[in-house]
Amino acid sequence: MRHRPALFIIEVVRRPRRQTASLQLFAGIVCFWIVSLGLVSSSFVALPRRSVGVGSIFLIGAAAASAVETPIEESVEQPQSRLRLRQVIAETLLDDWKIRDYEAMRDDTARTSRFEAVIKRRLAGTDGQATVVDIGTGSFALLAIMAARAGAKKVYAIERNHAAAERATETVLRAGLQDKVTVIEGDSMMVELPERVDVVVSELIGSIATQEGVEAIIRDASRRFLKPQSNADRRPQMIPERCQTCIAPVEYRDHDWYQWKRGVQSRGKAEPGSLRPLRLQSDTQDLDFLAEPQLLEDFDYSAAASAELTQTRTISFDVPASSAPRKFSGFALWTRVVVDSEDVVEVSGKKSHWAYVVALMSEKPIALAAHGGLIKLQSKADYASLPVRYELDAELPV
Repeated sequence: MRHRPALFIIEVVRRPRRQTASLQLFAGIVCFWIVSLGLVSSSFVALPRRSVGVGSIFLIGAAAASAVETPIEESVEQPQSRLRLRQVIAETLLDDWKIRDYEAMRDDTARTSRFEAVIKRRLAGTDGQATVVDIGTGSFALLAIMAARAGAKKVYAIERNHAAAERATETVLRAGLQDKVTVIEGDSMMVELPERVDVVVSELIGSIATQEGVEAIIRDASRRFLKPQSNADRRPQMIPERCQTCIAPVEYRDHDWYQWKRGVQSRGKAEPGSLRPLRLQSDTQDLDFLAEPQLLEDFDYSAAASAELTQTRTISFDVPASSAPRKFSGFALWTRVVVDSEDVVEVSGKKSHWAYVVALMSEKPIALAAHGGLIKLQSKADYASLPVRYELDAELPV
């Protein structure tokens, strides 16, 4: 039994997954004591044949020392460091449209051609009896004139901007459509139409889809402007059918000196305490996308009457591992318009009057962990707020 403690020490040293310094020191001391005791005992006592000899004791001591000095290697997953960031987008002064803004919308052929195609399809077969309202008709009464030329019996074109409403009236007169198109100056949520209509057309879509307040406007229009739909005609009464906001984490290549770059910061006024968002052309090369985009919001025009006034969403972005250093600037947001089941306006990577809105989550870019991981986003959109308010709470691997 004299040497059993050494066997026990070996077993203890080998059994734990990760040795502590105190256990290593204790094992070494006990092994030294056993070896010393064995030397003394062998000098005065004749050991039984079945007992462990001095050589064996040295071997046991060496094995114990080896076990202490060379711990068993194991793959242990290290805890991942996480950083939390918060930002708010709630901009005012975005509706101060100039003539160049209306021209950019008119000349956006990808957008304009798809709206025109859908209006023609919707009014086909109505025998010139359909009535239409165009909300936010703009300086050129563009969608209203499309509807009139597509065969609408009557079109009401609502515009709250005084200068734009005057120019729209002049445009209608030049087109010779004054008998079909009536321009009404005012806020659509305040005006009264002389009759209910068959179709609502509008393009009140921001670079963040609902940022211009379309949710509340369409909810009101569906309640006060539309005729009850008959069972015989189940075609959509809203053009477009829905608008969406896509979102993805990005690195903005000029993040470190964006304050000194002209024309990249939003013209809107940011909420106090928040960073002013950037607005970059939708075909810019200055953004590196860190993960696949996902939907932040999906507004269905036909279901506007029952839509929630606030919307929360939890999104996870899978950032792959990379040998090259990567930095996180924030989130790029952009719109996608489902005009109908056949025509969709894609904005990302294409020339458009809509822009990328980049929500910078910090003043300086943040280095991401090389092994990648999940960027988690908790978002909240408050459609009852004026302006519409978007809260972004992010957690990222660093």
